[in-house]
Amino acid sequence: MADKPAAVIAAMLLGCCGVFAIMGQPILVEVMITRLGFQAGDAFFITALEALGTALGPVLALFWMQRLPWRLAAVASLLVIIGGNILSAYETSPTMLGILRFAIGVLGEGTAFALSVAIISHTTQKDRNFAFVIAAQVLLGVAFFRFLPMPHDAGISGVTLPMAGLAIIALPASAWIPQPAASGHKAAAAQPAGSVVPALGALAVMLVWCTGLGALWASIKLIGVEVTCPGCDAVAMSAAKLDVGKALALSTGIAVVGALAAAAMGDRFGRLLPVSVALTMQFVMVLLLRGEMPWLQFAMTAATFQVFWNLTGPYLMGTVAASDTTGKISLLIPTTQIGGFFLGPTITKFFLTEGTYVAANYVAAVCIVVALLLFIPAANRVKGIAARPGH
Repeated sequence: MADKPAAVIAAMLLGCCGVFAIMGQPILVEVMITRLGFQAGDAFFITALEALGTALGPVLALFWMQRLPWRLAAVASLLVIIGGNILSAYETSPTMLGILRFAIGVLGEGTAFALSVAIISHTTQKDRNFAFVIAAQVLLGVAFFRFLPMPHDAGISGVTLPMAGLAIIALPASAWIPQPAASGHKAAAAQPAGSVVPALGALAVMLVWCTGLGALWASIKLIGVEVTCPGCDAVAMSAAKLDVGKALALSTGIAVVGALAAAAMGDRFGRLLPVSVALTMQFVMVLLLRGEMPWLQFAMTAATFQVFWNLTGPYLMGTVAASDTTGKISLLIPTTQIGGFFLGPTITKFFLTEGTYVAANYVAAVCIVVALLLFIPAANRVKGIAARPGH
């Protein structure tokens, strides 16, 4: 499939719609608690249901991706996102809202995310095009933090209606989505069972890496307060939380540089070198996010970490796609990413000690090292696959 700009743009829009559950989670939680009066536990559970649905959507895509027209699936997923978010704007029951958000995740966001990955996986410049998708998602996250809820005194409608609006904007782009030839599907299906091993190995690298990211990112605001305001009283800590939030908004905006750098480099230096450098830098930044530091140092350390985070992502996604001779394993990239972000905090909680969150740093550091060690053979296997006739 040619790397048509229109198809890549469609993938970027679908990819943005696919990460609503992740990008919008902090804002939705806050709005549900402060505007709808939900209990914190209910608010977190509702957003967790949406994330779970988003993770399950790509799993279901394994069964229909090679049977249904992609354009039809894209339109259906976007209509679910539009309708579900409009209904969410007027729902005040935690139970019904949870059901709605789960359905949006499975049938809407998860499906859109899977289609985005499938489109890019069928292009030639996989690393570069995945980088464009990630850059778009990062910019979406910055916009969410900057503008939502819109208007700022709105309730949940100030979050869900803009989400519906973005899906409406993405609808016309469905016409740009290609449909791989059926013969390509048959060829993929004819691959021997053993051919999934390299793709599964690359997927394992992503799972370990995302577990480390999840461990750190779930605690990053708490870590920020801990290192910038150690031993502070309640008043100072409240101010520190606001400052840390500003630092993270700044670092997230800067971090788009990582994805753009990956897009600029493409496969010019292969995958092993940029990923090795990026993971090494992440390891160093994770270890530096300890102790005591001024606000600016925290912001710059977090920004550096996120820049190399966004540089790593496209190459790992490209490695999975390039290793996948079946056309199916790469669909699990979103599920793997969300799974890692779930596993990270879950593992970290077993190592936390009272008064400090440094355990998150150590879990992240270990995962980054393991991911690098696993990536080296995975990258070499991709070279072997690419060298075969027909690749």
